[in-house]
Amino acid sequence: MKALLVGLGQIGLGLIVPVFKRAGYTIVGTDASTDRLDALRNGYFLKTPGGVTKVEVAIADMDEVTGAFDIVVTSVGRQHLEKVATWCREKHLSATVLLAENLPDPVNHFPRQIPIVVDRICPRIETHDGLLTAIAEDYYKIVVLDNPATHQLGTVNGVELVVSEEEVEQKRKQKMFTVNTSHVLTALFGQQLGCSLVEEAIARPEVATRIRSTVSEVAPWLGFDCQEAEQRASEIIKRFASPVQDSLSRILGSVNRKSALRYVEVPLTGVRSVGATAPTLEEAQALLNS
Repeated sequence: MKALLVGLGQIGLGLIVPVFKRAGYTIVGTDASTDRLDALRNGYFLKTPGGVTKVEVAIADMDEVTGAFDIVVTSVGRQHLEKVATWCREKHLSATVLLAENLPDPVNHFPRQIPIVVDRICPRIETHDGLLTAIAEDYYKIVVLDNPATHQLGTVNGVELVVSEEEVEQKRKQKMFTVNTSHVLTALFGQQLGCSLVEEAIARPEVATRIRSTVSEVAPWLGFDCQEAEQRASEIIKRFASPVQDSLSRILGSVNRKSALRYVEVPLTGVRSVGATAPTLEEAQALLNS
């Protein structure tokens, strides 16, 4: 199987390339930044708390991408997806597309798009010893619709193949509005306490308590019972304690603030739609709007 990755940023290098290579795909990466392409021609490092790995990836300039691919994976911001879709049409790329950037509001710019859920905290890319280094937590999870183009991914631990688009969408909501929403709230309440990193903020009992409250609040809407909600909250708190130096300003900066607000507004609307209340989410919404 041959895969094309469009977008060689944090998720692309921190999750997509290593997992697809582990599954046996031949992967070619491209990016609008020629500087990024040049920096990757000799590979890059993947650095997690568990160690450092050298990763090789074939690189192609966007103007030079040719040939047939079994699957196209996009790992770009929402604002770039329409341009990528136009580029795919111009390149006559007809392969199925996976959007490896989960968004609070789903989009569909491609005629053949397979639902996928990606989950790994990859806060930044650095340079060490002349090579780019993608920083990531040890944990990762991918949930994707089982399809001839994706079936090979099921050989990798941490990848779950499911049989219906409805199941992928449910798992997308459960991931987005527990993990991503908790990420925003950790940054928001952590900044109030003078913290600068996620790992510092989540170590504060008042922040961890708010994360447990938030997951409990969204549980009725997401289909979790009390035990499942508590387990999910505990897993999130453990992950956020990972020493990857994830900056709170990255999460709440001007570029990401609109998305941060949606990670609060969407679950708050959902919780209210099932007749429940969410005081922690309401507090977060008020702070983001202030």
